[in-house]
Amino acid sequence: MARWWKEDSSRVAAAIDTAEKTSGHQIVVWVGNLGRRPAKVADRIAVKYSAASLVFCVDPRHRTFELRWAAGLEVDSARIVDAARDGLRNHDLVRAITDVAAVLPRRAEGEELPDIVEE
Repeated sequence: MARWWKEDSSRVAAAIDTAEKTSGHQIVVWVGNLGRRPAKVADRIAVKYSAASLVFCVDPRHRTFELRWAAGLEVDSARIVDAARDGLRNHDLVRAITDVAAVLPRRAEGEELPDIVEE
């Protein structure tokens, strides 16, 4: 069950690419074990990918996620979390990415980073 997103990995990559083009933000989706302290792990991951506007950490096995966005990015945190939650409840990472990108403020594209990082 924890590998549900792998079946759609090409669609996930396409969704990230589209989300980056439509929002202008660099988005990294990290998929792996967030452990017992998901917030702390997500903070470490966000530091590693600090050039990204949004780091979307997903732990399919433990059914949890964490979002981190760049310090200068002004977003409605409740709105962005709600956007991610609906798609993930239905094991639809593509929808979650698309919905999150839709609530990001539009900006010019930045540095290119890897789209999906699996650990």
